[in-house]
Amino acid sequence: MKHKSDRRQDGWMAAGLFAFTFLSRVPFCSRILYHWDSVNFAYAMRELDIAKEQPHPPGYILYVWLCRAVDLLFNDAQNTMVWISVVASALAVVALFFLGRSMFGRRTGLIAALFLATSPLFWFYGEVALPHTLDTLLVIVSVWWLYETMQGDIRYLYPAVAFLAVAGGVRQQTIVFLAPALLFALRRVGWKRFVIAGMLGAAICVAWFIPLMVANGGFANYMRVMGEFSNRFQHTTSVFAGAGLPGVGRNLRRLIMYTLYGWSVGLVPAVAYACIRLGQREWPQRWERPVFLSLWVVPVLAFYTLIHMGQQGLVFVFLPALLLISAVGLARLLAARTRRLAVAAAILVGVNACVFCLGPEYPLGPGNQRLLTRATVVNSDHYYQDRFGAITRDFPRESTAILAANWHHVEYYLPAYKLLRMDVTPAWGLGGSGQASAPQEEEETWDAQTLALMPDADGGVNIVIFDDELAPLNGTPGLARTVELAHGGRMEAFELSAGQVLYVGQSFGVREP
Repeated sequence: MKHKSDRRQDGWMAAGLFAFTFLSRVPFCSRILYHWDSVNFAYAMRELDIAKEQPHPPGYILYVWLCRAVDLLFNDAQNTMVWISVVASALAVVALFFLGRSMFGRRTGLIAALFLATSPLFWFYGEVALPHTLDTLLVIVSVWWLYETMQGDIRYLYPAVAFLAVAGGVRQQTIVFLAPALLFALRRVGWKRFVIAGMLGAAICVAWFIPLMVANGGFANYMRVMGEFSNRFQHTTSVFAGAGLPGVGRNLRRLIMYTLYGWSVGLVPAVAYACIRLGQREWPQRWERPVFLSLWVVPVLAFYTLIHMGQQGLVFVFLPALLLISAVGLARLLAARTRRLAVAAAILVGVNACVFCLGPEYPLGPGNQRLLTRATVVNSDHYYQDRFGAITRDFPRESTAILAANWHHVEYYLPAYKLLRMDVTPAWGLGGSGQASAPQEEEETWDAQTLALMPDADGGVNIVIFDDELAPLNGTPGLARTVELAHGGRMEAFELSAGQVLYVGQSFGVREP
């Protein structure tokens, strides 16, 4: 009877965590595809081709398939991917509750789940069109079922392996990252079960790998595209591609900053508990659980340090383990003081929520470290919506070209306009920001005729300068007129008259031919 009561209590807690997380996301959902990669996925829903970066390598084929299925309900790539993020984030919180309950007890699982639900970084990615919260869900469930298997409950063996194989189809790196934890968890299942589990996992991987190869011209072409994609950035990030210590330093800076932001105030009880344990020289009596957690976290940290650390959502592969440690620290520090534990947990969760809901995008001012908060979602939506609205309202498509650094968004949302791509390389920094530079080697020039634009009533054509980041590269700013935007921003445009040309190279501007 007690067992049934415990299961009912767990069910109510799980339902409450799901509802809390889901409802906290709904008011803040983004309206415009947030990231360059979001546009990649939107195009992939139409045609999967990694050579066109639809999506970018390694392919994310099961995520694309899921998006296509869900899009039957929404018929809109942005809404489809955002709702996947919202639901996946709520399910990930529930999964962490069950993982924490299995490893450390119900109280610790609940605290860890609340830390994840209100982590400002995780909350942010639950609002945008990217696959990181889905990846988090798959990682947590895989680790949970592997842990149950390690504890001797063989019922979880095959579901754990199957789920991990599915996780690899969403993001191929996940299988590699969790392979050490997988092998450690299965070390006592017996060779027959191990072989059967391996065959099951391999069969599921083959089921998504072969379609991925077919869609991309075969294995040889797939590997060629993967190599070309990696070479674009790994020479500045990977010690195995010549990046050296500067590359490691760049990766570490990003990894530390992103991890600290995702961990947020959950770091406080983890550090406090660790200091007390070290001061008392108390060591774990059983090492199996710490080893399992280490094998979950350390391979990911090694990869991100030595090879490449990309955008912030990548830390979710290991962040749940850190939040579990925080929950353990808080629960044990206040184990005999239930009321104080509840108050302390509520305060930490409240601080997390305030950081996301009230924190500015640039707390130290523009150009400094950027935080991913609710304000970031709002500002991103306004940035694109204001520009798209002004262009469609004030600039006829038959007489307008758009010069853009964020040209991927422009070609997706304004396909009827002539697009001039200007790739901009920012200086590597903590947030990838810095003085913009244009990598074009040769200058190109266009006039109204070569742009295939129809002159307006005044005999000129319009060149819209879409992005703020292009302003430092404008060689003729005095010839640009300003367009005021709905939420206080500004956008500039040239009017290219007969006899004038637009030049684009290391800078851009208007001049006589």
